[in-house]
Order: sequence, then C-alpha cells, then structure tokens
Amino acid sequence: MLSRVANNLFWMDRYMERSYGLLNLIKANYNSTLDSDGSSSWEGIINSYLGSETIFQNNFDDSISIIDFIIFDKNNSNTLINMITSARENARSVQEHISREIWLSINKYFLDISSEDFYKSSRKKDPIEFINELIQYHHIYYSVADVTQERGNAYCFMNLGKYLERILQSIDFLNVKVRSLKKKDNNLMESYFWKNLLVSIGGYQLYIKTYKTIFSIDNIIEMISINDFFPRSIKFSVDKLNTHIYRLEKFNKPDSNNLNFLTGKFKNDLKYSNIESINKKGLKKFVKEIQLQLNEISNEINKVYFYQKNI
Repeated sequence: MLSRVANNLFWMDRYMERSYGLLNLIKANYNSTLDSDGSSSWEGIINSYLGSETIFQNNFDDSISIIDFIIFDKNNSNTLINMITSARENARSVQEHISREIWLSINKYFLDISSEDFYKSSRKKDPIEFINELIQYHHIYYSVADVTQERGNAYCFMNLGKYLERILQSIDFLNVKVRSLKKKDNNLMESYFWKNLLVSIGGYQLYIKTYKTIFSIDNIIEMISINDFFPRSIKFSVDKLNTHIYRLEKFNKPDSNNLNFLTGKFKNDLKYSNIESINKKGLKKFVKEIQLQLNEISNEINKVYFYQKNI
C-alpha cells in the first residue's frame, strides 16, 4: 500500500474520531451551562479545539452562538464542518480501499452538514436534539465500518488514527484536571466538574455501574487512565493500538520492529500501573510520561509507514 493511501486512511478515521469527541464535549458543556452563568464555561473547549485567539476575535452572545460557530464556521480548520470536509476528502481519495458503505456514510454526512437547508433547520431545533442528530452520523459511520470493512491493511491504518486520537483526547481530559487542581477547592465544585467530564467522554454510566459510589477523584483518574473495559480509557486504546500495529507488522514486514517494541512497552507500563502508583508519581508526571511515549509512537508510525516527520 502506498504511504499516501495509508496516511489518508489514518486521517480519515482520526478526523471522524476528533469530531465525534467534539460533539460529545459540546453536548455535555451545553447541559452544564444551563445551570451556570453564561458563556465563560466554553473557554476550555474553544481554547483546546479552535485556538486561544478565537474567543477574542469573535463576539459570542450566548451558548447558541458559540455552538453555531464551533459547528459551522468555515474559517477555522478545527470546526466540525471543516473536519468532516477533511474526512470526506480523505475518504474520496481512498475509495478503492474502503467499503462502499463507509464512503456513502461520510459523503452523506458531508452533503447534509454543508447544506443551507440543514443549517436553517438546525436553527429551529433544540441544541441537544440537533447535536444528537449529528452524533448519529458518527454512530452510523462506526457501525458501517465495523460490519463492512475488510480486516486488512486499510482497517489497521483506520484504527491507528482512531485510537491515537482517542488517547490524545483522554490525555487532554487529564490535563484539564492537572490545570484545575489549584482552582477548585470545594467538594461540590469537584463533583460537578468530574460529572461533566465523564459525560463528555461517554463514561458517566459506566462509572456509576463500576464504582457505585459518589464521585471519587481516584476512581475517575483510574477509569480514564487504566480501566480495561472503558472504550475510551488510555489503556484500552493503547491495547487496540498495539494490536493493529502488530497486525501491520505481520502484513508488511517493515525493516524496523521498533514500533512494535514501543507500543508493547507502552501497553505493559499501563498494565502494571494502578491508582496508587499514579498518585505516588503524581498525575502531572504520569500524564507527561504518557505524552512522551505517545509522541515516540507517533513519530515511529510516520517514519515506518508515512515517511513524514510529524502527524
């Protein structure tokens, strides 16, 4: 497979995963603003996804105007419409390597979100109803990819993009905690903060079922970092990343096996971590080490399969 094709497959899934994460974050944040005092709580999302200068360059009247901007603005490359456009461009260039159903699902998403009628109808709907409709496009995409895509090189590169992006999002959530450690000094605010964070990554229901307790910072960090069953935990995603890198190595016999070594080491480091060792090390240091390991893996993926310096 050409490196250009592999790279496009990788980025197709990465854009879909990133936009899915953005939608869930918007949904959780909008719900939280209904009980807060306005648009200031959007600053974290805007800074993380769109750049810190965005909030100063735009006069946002309320949460609705912010949601409208994050989804539909065409001048910022990280808005939803532009990420779906990029995913569609990648999909179009690799149609021979993906199932017809995958292409149709992405293309329909792009055509709908780009439609003036779609935009007008969104203005008449409740924001949560509209966001749920957008999320459904992703659920269809993931389902279609799961049941129609052959399990060869293309499938592996798609999953590299998906799980690498998922790990990065989980790291971002932990970094939010690192930055907030000194800002929140009462239990009520902590509980409210962590509930919204869990809702943002789709982990709230699993947390309640798993721990059956009030919110505990240790339990939440454990769930996001090293839970074996949470599909968005760092450990779960690293395990999947390791699986697909191993399969690619079997398919392609690259000159270097350093990539498999790096992901195997990353997997084992998390396997033998627990909340006690994380607390002993410190959350900030733990997150930093994960970031460094992920950077090594990203660079090696580029070196072995994409021939680029940076992802």
